Amino acid sequence: MSQLHHEQRRDTAEARPRPDARQSHTNSPVLAVLLVLPAVVLLTLFLLWPIVTAVQYSFTGASGFGDADPVGMANYERALTDGAFWGALGRNVVFALIVTAASLAIGFVLAYLLFLRVRGWRGLQVLLMVPYILPVVVTALLWKFMMEPHGGLFNSALRAIGLDALANPWLSSPSTALGSVSLVQVWQITPFAMLLIFGAMIAIPTEVIEAADLDGAGHATKMLRIVLPIVRPAMILTAIVIAIGLFRSFDLIYLLTQGGPINSTTISTLYIYVQGFVNNNYGYANAAGVLVGVFLVALAVIPRIAQRTQRRRAEHAEGTE
Repeated sequence: MSQLHHEQRRDTAEARPRPDARQSHTNSPVLAVLLVLPAVVLLTLFLLWPIVTAVQYSFTGASGFGDADPVGMANYERALTDGAFWGALGRNVVFALIVTAASLAIGFVLAYLLFLRVRGWRGLQVLLMVPYILPVVVTALLWKFMMEPHGGLFNSALRAIGLDALANPWLSSPSTALGSVSLVQVWQITPFAMLLIFGAMIAIPTEVIEAADLDGAGHATKMLRIVLPIVRPAMILTAIVIAIGLFRSFDLIYLLTQGGPINSTTISTLYIYVQGFVNNNYGYANAAGVLVGVFLVALAVIPRIAQRTQRRRAEHAEGTE
């Protein structure tokens, strides 16, 4: 009897699945740390360390040469009371609002055309991406040539149709420079907005569009009353990404106007560049950069908090009903 029980236990032990050596290695915490470590090192070196260094220098009178003597909060006090800093930040806000709104509106319409699968839509998709993939230098040279006051395409076209009074030195007049730079930026960034919105559109269930077709809805109705509400979260995210990117914009504006004329296109990045690398106020430039960074963090976080609060209120309202 005991021999029978012994054999049964042995058979049960043999039938029990043995742990796979490869699975144990895969679940090893050491392996997990080794896989994450390169990303942590790169993140620390190229993101966290520059931020820490910038904050450290913002409390000094560093000029890029010699010792950096501590100055406490003097750089922040100077920035907060500097009209030029607030002017640059204000122009950056106007620039970001214009470009974000225009690129979202145009990008939504273009994405809807692609969503309709119009004839030749694949070739159109590639063509519409050209402004985004062009090098910034090429874009700047192309638009500077078109906006040239005397022989440029814009003024030549206006003069050809008898609208000489509307011809302007687009990039060299304080009244038109910021708008002209915004136009170029819209042309460049709209394909990016279009691509993100189009990605949200193709995730719409076909049943929704088919039901709208059966109800006799036209393209305008489907676009504004069906597609737009569905892709609105993606558009909000796209707007935040574009707006934050526009506060880091530097190369296009520098190549077009270098912040002129009379600082009319000097946004925060150009202001920080001039203070740090032209005026050698390195500590002050870092303080201004930190303030702009705090503003951008708020720009990214506040909409998320508002969206979450609105969602909780909606859930609470549904629960009370």
